[in-house]
Amino acid sequence: MEGQQPLTSEEAEAWHIEIHRPYLTAHPELMDSSQPAEPAHVWCAAKLPDDIWWRSAATHEAAHALMAWLLGFEVRRLSLARDRSVLEGGGCSVGGRGDAQHYTLVWLSAGHAQARWLTEHGYTHPELRRCVLEHGTLGDHRIVDGYAAAGFVLDREQAITDAQHVLGEPCAAAALSALADLLLAEGELDAGRITDCLVAQRAVRTPAVKVWVPGQRLPLIAAAA
Repeated sequence: MEGQQPLTSEEAEAWHIEIHRPYLTAHPELMDSSQPAEPAHVWCAAKLPDDIWWRSAATHEAAHALMAWLLGFEVRRLSLARDRSVLEGGGCSVGGRGDAQHYTLVWLSAGHAQARWLTEHGYTHPELRRCVLEHGTLGDHRIVDGYAAAGFVLDREQAITDAQHVLGEPCAAAALSALADLLLAEGELDAGRITDCLVAQRAVRTPAVKVWVPGQRLPLIAAAA
């Protein structure tokens, strides 16, 4: 979004520390602890094992792409970061003219899809969920902040509710898993590979009628990120 400067690594790390400050204040012994052995004891995304971190990151990026594709947007590219030290875990390039609320679904769906996948695989610590939803989605929220700052009418909580409903449907859930697996295997997908994967999974581009949009609004936006 124009006017949205990307976060520096220092800014992102400062926010990460701030997110965990209350928890670490109550549990100072964890400050220098090693990686927990049990999935349910992992309290920060930085302490996830490599295979789990990468698969959850792939789920995050795939959720952006799937949500955009289902809503009729153009999904141009999907990628994973080069390594875990990169600020963003990956990227999703989306374009096309559409409703600001629909774009809000695209960006705010991913963190919840990632948290859900982690929970399903035994990573149930509430502080880990907080880390994923507050630190791991910082860039996503900044995109939506740009829409709101430009005056577009949107409802974040409703977008999250609708996205969870849409992505929780069996066909969409299967498509999300398949796309995340493909992204993890190849590292980068172009528009054709994304579409082929989702069509093979029989993903249907019809849920736009199932999500809320305001009755009174500004003209449609053409957004890309």
